[in-house]
Amino acid sequence: MERRRQANVARQTRFEDPALVDALLADVRFAWVWLGLRVYLGWTWLGAGWRRLDDPVWADRASNLARLVAIGETLAGIALILGILTGAAAFVGALIGVDVGFAGAVMDPAVFALAVALVLGWKAAGWIGLDRWLLPALGLPWHGGRLFGGASRVTDRRGRRF
Repeated sequence: MERRRQANVARQTRFEDPALVDALLADVRFAWVWLGLRVYLGWTWLGAGWRRLDDPVWADRASNLARLVAIGETLAGIALILGILTGAAAFVGALIGVDVGFAGAVMDPAVFALAVALVLGWKAAGWIGLDRWLLPALGLPWHGGRLFGGASRVTDRRGRRF
């Protein structure tokens, strides 16, 4: 009996985020902050990937995997600049950056930290971008969007759905 009560208490326990963290990661009023970080990181990755793809010496010597990494960096940069699936783009870009780091190149720790921050703040980070319309249409893993038969659950501060 006591074990069952403890299991119920454990299921009901929920740790609340501090108000500042909750606001930074989920409140679209902070989208302007995320916009600057997002565009900076996207421009960094777009430039790095494009330089590799545009260099004929690198293109001649690069393996197929290296070309794929450069294309991925470029696409992640474009997605971040436009605000398309911001959290996923930041995750892929960080993963590529870690992979490039294992290959011997030096990855800037600040760039990795920004990518992690964008992954955590994905809900607000893409609001000034195409995510504002894309996420309600596509939906999220835990509920479908308008394109897949689910109702949009994205609302503004007044409770209006998008």
